[in-house]
Amino acid sequence: MKPVSLSVRSLSLSLTLFVLFLGLFTPRLMAADITPEVAISTLEATQVGFRSVHNKIAPAVVSIASRMEVTSTATSLLSGTPQVQNASGSGVIIREDGIVLTNVHVVKDATKVTVKLNGGDDDLPAEVVQMDTRTDLAIVRITRPGKYPVAALGDASAVQVGDWAIAFGSPFRLASTMTVGIISATGRNLPQDDGSFSYNDLLQTDASINPGNSGGALVNIRGEVIGINFMIYSPGDSAGSVGIGFAIPINDYTKEIINTLTTGKPMERGRLGVSVGPLSNVMRDQYGVPTGGAFVEEVIPGMPAEKGGVLAEDVITDFNGTAVKDVNQFVRLIERTKPGSVVTIQVMRKKKIENLTVTVGAIPVAAKNALSAKNTGLSVVTLSPELITRLGATGVKYGVVVTDVVAGTAADDAGLREGDIILSIGSTADRVDIRNADDFWAELSKRNTPTSKGQLLLIKRGTRTRMITFPKIDTK
Repeated sequence: MKPVSLSVRSLSLSLTLFVLFLGLFTPRLMAADITPEVAISTLEATQVGFRSVHNKIAPAVVSIASRMEVTSTATSLLSGTPQVQNASGSGVIIREDGIVLTNVHVVKDATKVTVKLNGGDDDLPAEVVQMDTRTDLAIVRITRPGKYPVAALGDASAVQVGDWAIAFGSPFRLASTMTVGIISATGRNLPQDDGSFSYNDLLQTDASINPGNSGGALVNIRGEVIGINFMIYSPGDSAGSVGIGFAIPINDYTKEIINTLTTGKPMERGRLGVSVGPLSNVMRDQYGVPTGGAFVEEVIPGMPAEKGGVLAEDVITDFNGTAVKDVNQFVRLIERTKPGSVVTIQVMRKKKIENLTVTVGAIPVAAKNALSAKNTGLSVVTLSPELITRLGATGVKYGVVVTDVVAGTAADDAGLREGDIILSIGSTADRVDIRNADDFWAELSKRNTPTSKGQLLLIKRGTRTRMITFPKIDTK
């Protein structure tokens, strides 16, 4: 229940601020008409409001420490010994039994995770429950039994530019830090580092966010979590805040993801198997689409779009009854469709409307005991235009590049080498083209079943293409 005293203070603050704003727009109300007592009272009321938010949120914001074993070309080829790295970040307790919401990049590949409560001295043992790389949201559970303070999740869909934004976290390991700013922008879309997908609908804030704030809370003036801090823009060699920070919004979609991850299951997303891009004014004239739409640049063989009759150079104008406004919205519509759903797609083809029916596929998701660089001895990155040029891989459009192979591991036994480009997994009957590093690990993990004898990888080495066998990995 909300205390009456807080409601009275809030009303008093609102009336006082209203009077002050009148001073901005009413010539007759001059600064001289505002007494020092009124000005001080207004500042004190604001101060009480910020203190109230801190007291409500700070106990539920934790510091997270992760221990990771990583390999690098410089060390692994000489000794085969992994390096130990320590990372730190923040998190928000969202359930009394110790469920913590944080970022994937805070705990990814961690072999040990500990959580420290606000004001606490103990490093509480914790475990990673599940992660979702496409939103960078992860769930961690404190394994020591107890009843923990909880932060309430709000709704970022109601947030507007100019609203207060209050950030909590442990920047540079300084636990329980609170900074204040405003919402600078909403609906930001930022590409993932390898360009394989974008983070969508982000909140931008000028509240100071620095390394270590990742996974911490961005809250409104009611003390509700409206975002999870995860990225800053730092030009040049700057490592700190320049007033441009981003948070993953808390809304109906991300709440669905959070609830799914909390059960230990990965989030399933729909997939069509097309590459799409925006239309220029010239393209709109040529293809007969004056507004909206997503231009099909490529249709991936064997994927749902091809099976449903989608062709390159189609312009998708409607997805299952929703008009397609732009590429980002179209991608979100697909991803938020349950795999296996039968949908209608309207396309403009040669300036004529075609109606197609497509069964939506699924973006590969990694199993809980997923394969990774740690248990395979293999490190890969998504193929980029720069790597295509460097490797002389003319004609190759997608794949992952092997950047490291640890001696004596499964990757070494398979005969993989640095510079190999992995194009697909499986034989002709069940082959899946590899688009990025996430797809590679998810597909390899999914196929690494108890009855599997290994997987076929189609690779390109220099000018030659060849098939190799990657052995089954024991993840127990």
